[in-house]
Amino acid sequence: MNALNGVFIRYVGRLFALRFFGLLIFFVVVLQALDLLNRSEAIMAADGATSQSIIRYIFLRAPQIASQFTPFAALLAIVVTLSALNLSSEIVIMRASGLSVQRVLAPLGVVCALIAAGHFLLHELVVVGNTARLAYWEANDFEVGLAHDAATRTNIRVTYDGEIVSAASAARTNEGVRLSDVVIYDLDEGGLARSIIEAKSALFTGGVWRLFGVREAVTATATAARRDERDWATSLNPELLFALTLNPDRSSLPTIVRQIGQLNRDGADSKPATTSLLSRFSKPMATLVMPLLGAIAGFGVTRQGNQLVRATSGAALGFVYFVAENLMLAVGKLGVVPPMLGAFFPFALFLIVGFAILLAMES
Repeated sequence: MNALNGVFIRYVGRLFALRFFGLLIFFVVVLQALDLLNRSEAIMAADGATSQSIIRYIFLRAPQIASQFTPFAALLAIVVTLSALNLSSEIVIMRASGLSVQRVLAPLGVVCALIAAGHFLLHELVVVGNTARLAYWEANDFEVGLAHDAATRTNIRVTYDGEIVSAASAARTNEGVRLSDVVIYDLDEGGLARSIIEAKSALFTGGVWRLFGVREAVTATATAARRDERDWATSLNPELLFALTLNPDRSSLPTIVRQIGQLNRDGADSKPATTSLLSRFSKPMATLVMPLLGAIAGFGVTRQGNQLVRATSGAALGFVYFVAENLMLAVGKLGVVPPMLGAFFPFALFLIVGFAILLAMES
């Protein structure tokens, strides 16, 4: 009997793994093609662009798509696998041989655990770096031969201590930290702009910020003044600026941990960064829930004619999970709920729902 159980387990696991990789490749190919239809014109508009630019874009973008759709591909592969086994009465044979519902789903769980581990490693080792390089390349209009500068931030917008600061870029140089195309909105107690300062650049050196090519408008009188340079009195120091503008999706886990520490030291809000840090673990873990949510597709009497309903119900539960996950992450990053709740509440909730479904099917 143990040998027979082992045969069933390997058989189900192999079927699921083949369907998963087939669906994932299908999603990557189709979505990458659609993405290229939208981006190819901008990529080829750069001076000297050739087919190598397209290949580079695919190399950077494809791992992002694979990482994003891994749990979705796992869900559909589970629904398809269990539906096919049920239609061919193979699950009935497994149950008649003494296998419980848990034992039938065990190979799916093992493969999903391997997929979750691979998803985590893919994201941390490949996707994070590719996302940063692609964002920098896109911000520079897909310039041919452009080398990635990890020390430069682009498209900056920060709200801190009564000011809204935007800049085209921020970079560490030998002179100090330099911002380009700076716009500063000084806000009053009601959140309205008292004045607007525009500067071609800003340089932090000697412990102070200095603005160059300044144009200042006081909104109360609608007057504007031009200066070659002036000091900028602000509590926004360079380290806090870089911490506030760090994009967690483009940063390694140690970098995010350092960012959270810097934000806490400066008294800034660290909830968005903490939620993003926790989501790096919760998103790969979503694959672990899929066997429980998709299990409804594989158990039931085929002759009742409701196989399509069960398969649709399993897929629908997975879709609801993805919606809930994105919603909770969004409110967590806004600080509405604690980071732990925003990152892991959908996983915990649907884990309970999945086990409830499993117990119902077993009884």
